[in-house]
Amino acid sequence: MKELDRVMQKSKKILSLFDLVTIDNKHEMEILPMLPGLGWSGKGTSYRRNRDVFEKYYIKSQLIGKDFLPSSVCTVFGQEIQAPVFIAPMSGIKSNLRGAIGEKVFLASILGGCEQSGMIGMCGDSFDTTDDYIVSSLLRKHKGIAVCKPRSFNEIKVRIDLLKKTNVVAIGIDLDGLAGLLLSGVKKVFRKDFSELKKIRALFHGPMFIKGILSIEDAEVVYRSGYNGIVLSNHGGRAIDYSPSPLMILPSIVKKYKNKMTILIDGGISTGYDIFICLALGADGVLVGRQALYAAVGGGKEGIVILLEKMVTELKKAMLFANCHNIKDINQTHLERYV
Repeated sequence: MKELDRVMQKSKKILSLFDLVTIDNKHEMEILPMLPGLGWSGKGTSYRRNRDVFEKYYIKSQLIGKDFLPSSVCTVFGQEIQAPVFIAPMSGIKSNLRGAIGEKVFLASILGGCEQSGMIGMCGDSFDTTDDYIVSSLLRKHKGIAVCKPRSFNEIKVRIDLLKKTNVVAIGIDLDGLAGLLLSGVKKVFRKDFSELKKIRALFHGPMFIKGILSIEDAEVVYRSGYNGIVLSNHGGRAIDYSPSPLMILPSIVKKYKNKMTILIDGGISTGYDIFICLALGADGVLVGRQALYAAVGGGKEGIVILLEKMVTELKKAMLFANCHNIKDINQTHLERYV
């Protein structure tokens, strides 16, 4: 899509001005491997694995049959949306993007673009927003999902009390935000046990989920704590190196918790075909991170709309070729693994 190419080229130019990426003579972008920034932890093994694991699958075609137009409409957390696609919770724009775009402008672009597309955006939390939590004010104007870092119980309670007065659809706790624990001398994030997770769950009567799950053991604790869902995530390869790709963990989580909790996934998702693979393996929806960041930086709200339109079109194309009339039709029989 020419519109998306325009947005992405503008984003590349902006990010390169702030020494976050490099661009070669062919206008290809390479992320600089540094944190804070757009980079990854360690040697980038987790980051690369997130992308590479998708290439182990192919989508099976079934082209002969009655004509139809696929529908990607679905319901997640009690909300009907045009496709099971969420923009991942991102924050810390001042630190990670060196002020290339303002935090409020960035989040408003995501929330507004998702609303216009019939979907729901997520707002993150970070060291930058410790003393200036702008999410609650944004969610008075927009419908969205708020995700908090694993701060102290009292700090989380303050945030949730603010969010109760907004249009928040669901609230998440970003446990893989523990990656920031050792990045400064000020301890702002904490590990959580079963008891504290239950106390946090009791603070809000709407849907709640935990992000950063990569094991059956952690998923079981979340389930027993009364949460509505989980996000399988290794923080885009930014938390620790040599972590598994969320897609690798998905089948085992689906086998035990499908229809018991909402199962969302992120990590390496950049096309509608990636989304199809995640749904076929049992996910209820996906989160898109870096691609949405580029779209917001290069095109604001319009950039988000253009990106989501492209991804949903690709998802529907995969559904059409696989003979899937709706989202519920998508299952593992539509995939094969390369030997």
